[in-house]
Amino acid sequence: MHSIFSLQGRYNRAKYFWIMLAIQVITWITAVGIASSVAGSGNDFETAQTISFLVGIGGTVLMAFPIVKRLHDVGRPGSHYWLLLVPIYSLYLGLVLLFQKGIEGANEYGSDPLTRILPLSGHCT
Repeated sequence: MHSIFSLQGRYNRAKYFWIMLAIQVITWITAVGIASSVAGSGNDFETAQTISFLVGIGGTVLMAFPIVKRLHDVGRPGSHYWLLLVPIYSLYLGLVLLFQKGIEGANEYGSDPLTRILPLSGHCT
């Protein structure tokens, strides 16, 4: 099993969706909470915006890991991550990552994340 902060391995659609949702929610709550604290303590609005922006950048960096793993699952190299910067193509690629079924069986990036490993029963039939 690979670490969540690894660029190795594959994620299926469900795992990708839930991890991305969790990162989005945690980033949003953190940014809003910190910005509210900074603004509420008498500091200026620009400081709160800067801190929120930096938290957003951190969330974006965290999202790179599951995106690369999902790209691996659909048979694309991790370098296709940078195609998310292309405005119209990013919409297409985002939909592919959410809805396209991964390659069945092992590929060059790892084993199929949907394959179950059954425990040994101790006898052969």
